[in-house]
Amino acid sequence: MEKDRYKAIPPFSLVPGDLPDFQIYMRTEEGKFVLWAVDGNKVSMEKLARLTEGGRKEIFISLEDEFKYDLHLEANLGKILENEQVPTDNKASIFTRVSTNVVKETFESSLGLGVMSPEALERTKNMVESALAFIAESKSLHALAKMIGHDYQTYEHATKVLWFTVAFLKMYPETLDQIETGHDEELDDTLRNDLLKQCGVGALLHDIGKALIAQEIINKNAPLTEVEWEIVKRHPLNSLAMLLEADLPLFVKQGMVYHHENFHGGGYPMGIAGESIPPLARLLRIIDVFEAMTSRRPYKDPMPPLKAAQIMIGTPENGNGDKASQPDDGNGTKPDQGGDGGEKEKDAAEDANQDDRDRGMRQCFDIDLLRKFIVFLGNVKLDS
Repeated sequence: MEKDRYKAIPPFSLVPGDLPDFQIYMRTEEGKFVLWAVDGNKVSMEKLARLTEGGRKEIFISLEDEFKYDLHLEANLGKILENEQVPTDNKASIFTRVSTNVVKETFESSLGLGVMSPEALERTKNMVESALAFIAESKSLHALAKMIGHDYQTYEHATKVLWFTVAFLKMYPETLDQIETGHDEELDDTLRNDLLKQCGVGALLHDIGKALIAQEIINKNAPLTEVEWEIVKRHPLNSLAMLLEADLPLFVKQGMVYHHENFHGGGYPMGIAGESIPPLARLLRIIDVFEAMTSRRPYKDPMPPLKAAQIMIGTPENGNGDKASQPDDGNGTKPDQGGDGGEKEKDAAEDANQDDRDRGMRQCFDIDLLRKFIVFLGNVKLDS
């Protein structure tokens, strides 16, 4: 069919003066595609304005030119996201498309090299920098909320973790200060913005080590074997190996390596706990789990955001015998089988029926950070 030869794109995504040389089409009311511009690079601002003022919400390019279009979006992401005429939902869609492509191509190129190339890292940094202001806007959070509950894909998961991380740190700059200095000294705006970008890069690449794990394991629609589970648990160290020589601050590399450590111990890969876990890793632990819990996986339906938040806010087990609720890890942490009597047996029975990637956790989160994250979620206006 003719429509299968074309891809719909929003007119707002075109930046006159910097368009590829692809042809642009419009669809008539009868469903026919007619040529609107022979050479996209010659489309003027005035011509584009007339198109958008007429209320047209989509135009079309040939599927053969989709790669050129993606390059155009990436090169002009900052301009598109800064354009006040572009609806927030369109910005969110374009940002998601660009970041997903960047992560996907970074994973695929790293798979062949075994390391992340300087070019791929620079591309990632540029993309994050272009998106910082948009992510920090309160309006963008509503668009983020609409993404929750989608299918879990490693690339889109990375985009949402980036979005959550930057927006949260923008709302809580004191947490951002602690990530760099380890204490409460206030940073100036220039340093803070650079720090925010570096945290965004770390969030986007937090699972880069999964590029070295077979997709058959990552996407398995069945419980993992013990061997497969041990392979999955290697991905934080894979990330460190791939980025060991990369031009990234130590706190970013630590954030990626330790984002599966539990605040009260029992995580992986090193089993460290408490303040020994770097602040960025503690934040990524919370965001990574929440995003995984609320996404549709090959082996489970998405959990409603409100339920996920209620589970995560459970008080960690402590010396007074309080018990934690058991959130769904999504990336897999085996449960601590602590507890007493019937409670222990009940927890063990529940855990025995779960996939390793979804087993209950105890004592996972920095409770102060978690409280802030729950308040942050209230600003996102999640659907329950």
